[in-house]
Amino acid sequence: MATQTYNLDEIFAITTKYIDDQISEIFMNTTPLYNEIMKKKEYVDGGNRLTVALDFNPNQSINYITGTSADLLNVNTQQNLIPAELDWKFLYSNFSITLKDLNATADSKHAIVSLVSQKAKNTLASVRQFLAKSFYASAASDPNAFNGMADIFASSGTAYAGLLDTDLGLDEVGDAKWLPQFDTSSTVCSYATIEPMITKLKTKASINGNGAKLGYMVSKANILSAFKQKQQLNQRFLPAKDLEAGFDGVNVDGVIWYADEFAPAGHLYLINPDSIKFFYKYGFEGKNSPQDISGLRLPNQPVMIHQKFYTGNLFCVDRRVNGVFTNLNPAA
Repeated sequence: MATQTYNLDEIFAITTKYIDDQISEIFMNTTPLYNEIMKKKEYVDGGNRLTVALDFNPNQSINYITGTSADLLNVNTQQNLIPAELDWKFLYSNFSITLKDLNATADSKHAIVSLVSQKAKNTLASVRQFLAKSFYASAASDPNAFNGMADIFASSGTAYAGLLDTDLGLDEVGDAKWLPQFDTSSTVCSYATIEPMITKLKTKASINGNGAKLGYMVSKANILSAFKQKQQLNQRFLPAKDLEAGFDGVNVDGVIWYADEFAPAGHLYLINPDSIKFFYKYGFEGKNSPQDISGLRLPNQPVMIHQKFYTGNLFCVDRRVNGVFTNLNPAA
């Protein structure tokens, strides 16, 4: 008579714990955009909403004076900060082992560990792809989704984080303080096309005086390929490998341009990495939700399940130092 030599609860607990511990590494090698954003992810210890105080208005109580009793100093109160708010977003992953799965597996601890491991790895790979795609998406059509790049780069007149671009007014050079730079008309993927926006965004970042800078660009591979072909004879554009990120790219005026197949067609995003953050509480770097479960057998079904929950959202804290081309044509 065969004797069971394994404890299924123990196998679930040990195997899924090991795989869950690899979650940061797995996520960090997904796509260039995801990789870059997750470098600067920040843990937030709860709250009803994600709130960032925007320092949007310079202090007006600064001026020349005569230094005599004739001077009248401005001591009026001023609004220098304004809150921007986004909702927390929640998602889950789940995999199950059925009685039929177990029946088809060799009755040994090694075989069962292999079965659970493959289920867990498949789930994490699926989560990875799901999240990488969602970073480009919008919560406009699905309020449960992340406020991704489509929301961050929404056009004038569309609120982001509860604020319209007109709510914060214009900066000293006449650009909206709460709006990225847009180019919706250029079609040719050339240095002459993108250089003016690169230079402008670099200048805006340096004005901030906080060390922020234009860090990278992302587009579909066909957009990057069209650019490389046009600049083929120009030795300033040399292939470069960002070894830390693990992705190949092209260095354009000190800014790495990555190919990312999840980027929308015709788009080239120019991104200041200090301005786009991923805030999270559960599901990353071992910070597990209290509702995570592993190895629970459903009482009315011959099924054991593993469930993991994630909470967080993307947040752009300074839209004006980012830019996007929306109509580039690889064939132009």
